[in-house]
Amino acid sequence: MHYPYYAFLEGTGLKVGILNFSWTTTAFNRFIYRWSKNLNRVLRKWFTCGYLFTIWVFLPFAIWTLLTFIFEHFYETIQLNHVPEVKAMLPGINIPASDFWVYFLAIGFSTVFHELGHAMAAAQEDVQLLSVGVYVFTIIPVAFVQINTEHLNSLAVTKRLKIYCAGVWHNIATALVALLLFFSAPILFNIAYETGVGVRVVDFTADSPLKSARGLEKDDIITSVNGCDIKSSNDWMYCLHMAHERFGLCTSAEFVAQNDEIMMETVKENDVVECCRKDDLTSFCFEYMEPKVVAESVLPGQYSCLKPRDMVKEHTIKCTEAGGYSCPRAMHCLKPSLNNHTYFLIIERKDNNAVLYLGVPYDLHKTVFIDQYFPRLKLFSFFSPSQFEKLLRYIFIFSMGIGFLNVVPCYGMDGHHITRNLIQILAKYLNKNGDFITFFTVFTIVVGTGVTGPILVYLFYKAIYFDN
Repeated sequence: MHYPYYAFLEGTGLKVGILNFSWTTTAFNRFIYRWSKNLNRVLRKWFTCGYLFTIWVFLPFAIWTLLTFIFEHFYETIQLNHVPEVKAMLPGINIPASDFWVYFLAIGFSTVFHELGHAMAAAQEDVQLLSVGVYVFTIIPVAFVQINTEHLNSLAVTKRLKIYCAGVWHNIATALVALLLFFSAPILFNIAYETGVGVRVVDFTADSPLKSARGLEKDDIITSVNGCDIKSSNDWMYCLHMAHERFGLCTSAEFVAQNDEIMMETVKENDVVECCRKDDLTSFCFEYMEPKVVAESVLPGQYSCLKPRDMVKEHTIKCTEAGGYSCPRAMHCLKPSLNNHTYFLIIERKDNNAVLYLGVPYDLHKTVFIDQYFPRLKLFSFFSPSQFEKLLRYIFIFSMGIGFLNVVPCYGMDGHHITRNLIQILAKYLNKNGDFITFFTVFTIVVGTGVTGPILVYLFYKAIYFDN
């Protein structure tokens, strides 16, 4: 009974293994070859630009990023600024599990365009295309092309480099197009969706501390955090970053006199002053901050026990150290008495009371899902452009990541073949023999693989055990 199954696999090009399967076909060979020939003049210039950009710009950038990553993580005495951050992205670990299909489609799209670059460049140089296919290992889809290696090796070195660099060049181009579409999305969807009025809460994680009875609710429209106006998702990220700034609230002397519930004695626990009763869950201890620009002021070290919800019912006026802790006349700057790991967040909502939260801005960033698009008609409510933006963001990340891994000289990657051909050009220029090419190719590949492999293992280990 197993023979029909084997016949089916052979006839369809399928191969099934443990945690993997692949599909190989020749159905697209003629289409790719004809398309490449019809666009011969354009594609010739396209792949020439790709070959030059990959060798002279992207390869040095990848090596620089790799070296600075090593120095940053393994030599604490060396302080490097503006180092690109490199992370391993795993569904359910450091990105939401709900993003699985976006994650899968983005990787598949990026790797298909990578291999399409190789196939079109090979057809451009009349190299026989044997087959194309897709290989899926666990949750990672990888496209591949098989070309005639004898035809390929018979080409001049520069032509071979165009074919080997075509995949990386397509990844770079795909990433740039995705980035352009990402920033153009509000304009492209402006007819059907409104933006610039805030961000809407669409969901929470199961462990979100903002999901309590006095916290945020679905469909809440957030307009500001700590007085920082929010009109888009970019403003949301910026305001959460700025929420790490310590600040006080300008409060009138009359309000303090009428509402202060300070105990006779203040208690200092873990470097935090407590001046309210322990059973009072709605009041908080505030410290008077001395204005730096006003001579007559309340001395620091004095405290008041007040209800922060009552303090922010009216228009909130912040006072910060950068502004000298100054407030309008007849008002005092009162700063919450907090430890170094807790922040006071005032989350303003449209047509609803503000939400006050003691915690870290990270809680809002990681546990509250927002959308900056508001459908103009109910007809468009089934889809949000933010889903399209998320796909573009992943395509950009994975296209750059695939391009990065394939340009670095690692065994089995495009960088392996790119390096060998570059060394062949150098050997010809220096008038060296085949031993020179073999030695330096092996040396470069061993060093590149020996450096990149452990870094990848470290990134996955860090993502699983530290980032989460």
